[in-house]
Amino acid sequence: MKKILSLLLAVVLSITTASIAFAANYNGFVYTENANGTYTITGYNDFHTELVSIPAQINGKNVTAIGTGAFQTKNNIQTVRIPETVTSIGSMAFYGCKKLSSVVMGENVASIGAKAFNSCTALTEVNLKNVEILGEYAFYGCTSLEKIFLGSSLKVIGKNAFNKCVALTTIVMSENLLYIDDYAFAGCVGLTSLTFPDKLGYIGNSAFKGCSALSDVTFGTGELEIASYAFESCSALTEITIPDNITKIGRYAFALREVNSNEFTHNIKINCTKTGAAIVYAKTHGISVIINGTEQSFSNFGDINGDGQVTTDDAHRLLRIAASLEPSPDEDTVFLCDINSNGIIDIPDVQGVLRIASDLD
Repeated sequence: MKKILSLLLAVVLSITTASIAFAANYNGFVYTENANGTYTITGYNDFHTELVSIPAQINGKNVTAIGTGAFQTKNNIQTVRIPETVTSIGSMAFYGCKKLSSVVMGENVASIGAKAFNSCTALTEVNLKNVEILGEYAFYGCTSLEKIFLGSSLKVIGKNAFNKCVALTTIVMSENLLYIDDYAFAGCVGLTSLTFPDKLGYIGNSAFKGCSALSDVTFGTGELEIASYAFESCSALTEITIPDNITKIGRYAFALREVNSNEFTHNIKINCTKTGAAIVYAKTHGISVIINGTEQSFSNFGDINGDGQVTTDDAHRLLRIAASLEPSPDEDTVFLCDINSNGIIDIPDVQGVLRIASDLD
């Protein structure tokens, strides 16, 4: 999945248009000519206009891009209209436009660069329409942003893209979304529910960390990897269904952690089957699962000796079982110690119990 991200990010870099080294002015817009004869808006000299309508053409040539920092910190701007000719918005293009509350996005904008709308604190709603790739920190700190509509073309949400969007309550996910990068929605304390699309393959580290009102999460049907701390400190998320198509769940993905603390706890129950990544997560973190309506706790996962602790002694005995030096225990005990849920005690189980014992020591 990470290879897919690299390829898609390479596409973003290829979208940026090479410009010829001259600049000119048109009704307050500074522009440069690109190698293919189109124009990129690179600056804006009007410090009083509240409504900015970016021209579709200048001198009969299409405007296809908004360049890096073109409107950065222009605090007079309240509304921006982007024409159909524009295909890319560069990094920091509208960074820090504190009064910008409305963006009318053209149908053909395919990429939005890093920090493009970062710290636009008056922006309340955005429709990304046909955007395919959303850059890092694109809407970071847009504290008034309440709704985002991720069009069907969107494939990648960059790192920290909506981090600290504290007013965000609604996300309409793209059906073709493949990748949510690290911290993408961290600190979105207004989010209450999420439905992930079937094609989504990766949810990054701490992607939804600190979404404290999030109480309802529904996963799609495709293979999906959930990275470490992905839903850390989502304190309202007390029960979740994790299907077997979830292929991997990182450490403390659903854990709680106090501020400035390295101690993790869980207040979540997981609905799952006896196989798959969910049961592995439950066992290794000592939390409860619900299997076919019956709740089971794994607070002593790996405690084959039954002394209430998980120590290296348990790992040593499991190693003897894996090496056929001892007979395999009963089915319930195997289930308790079988970290990879393949029905037997083997070396990965021994390694898992050793890791748990090391954490406890």
